[in-house]
Amino acid sequence: MVHVFSEAGNADPDPVLLKDGFSFCAFLFTVFWALWHRMWLVAALIFSGLALLEAVFVLSAAAEELALIVRLAFYVMIGFGANDWLSASLLKRGYVLAGVVAAPQPDAALRRWFDLQGFARA
Repeated sequence: MVHVFSEAGNADPDPVLLKDGFSFCAFLFTVFWALWHRMWLVAALIFSGLALLEAVFVLSAAAEELALIVRLAFYVMIGFGANDWLSASLLKRGYVLAGVVAAPQPDAALRRWFDLQGFARA
């Protein structure tokens, strides 16, 4: 997904590329990933969810195996939703979804998007 700042217009867009699908960085770093992308509410919700899960595990004296499986499921859910949350955050900050391109690498996706926009190659 290609996001550009709406104020930039077509003359000099500064695109932000987001992969559609699972975010491995968000899966591994959860709260820190959200803070890095300045998504304060998402970070607070993730932290609260993790704290709530830990409280439930302690109060219910859940087996460690069950706690591990539930934590892993929570992290996987974060990984699958992360890029959608980041896209929504960019839209709230004034970016617009300029298009969707398919490419194996971010550089190739950016080149393809510029080609589709009709920009001359340097």
